[in-house]
Amino acid sequence: MRILLLLALITLNFSLAMSQKQDKEVIKVIETKQQVKQEEENIESVKFYSEKPLYKKGGNVCFVLENNSNNDILLPSTAPYAIFEKEKPEVAIFSPVSAQIITVIKPKEKKQWCWNQKDIEGKEVPSGDYFVRLTIFDKSGKKYFLKSEFSIKL
Repeated sequence: MRILLLLALITLNFSLAMSQKQDKEVIKVIETKQQVKQEEENIESVKFYSEKPLYKKGGNVCFVLENNSNNDILLPSTAPYAIFEKEKPEVAIFSPVSAQIITVIKPKEKKQWCWNQKDIEGKEVPSGDYFVRLTIFDKSGKKYFLKSEFSIKL
């Protein structure tokens, strides 16, 4: 029952967020020390990684979530990730518009996303160091931020 209530609240929260205009809007992330600590916290037997540490400009940057645990993982949307510049982690340069549907990743399942190296305005990003942050929930409703770093070079 608690999970159903949590899922309903998450869905409502994201539905309200999606109803606001998102065209060319910069998404700001305010991090506290507690959030940074939580971001570094690992969820047992769950892996999140970029397929390569270095990408050439113009190609797709792909990253993978592997659920090697015995429990379901909940995603708050079909694409619950954001891309950040490593030097400016307070502002997301890209966050996809996605269906606000709770997605369940079952044990031993994988999920992959790819990003086309364009920012929120559709402009190609410069060479540099970046990271992708993925938001997931465990079955008790605890929120986790998983992070993977990568670089883009000419």
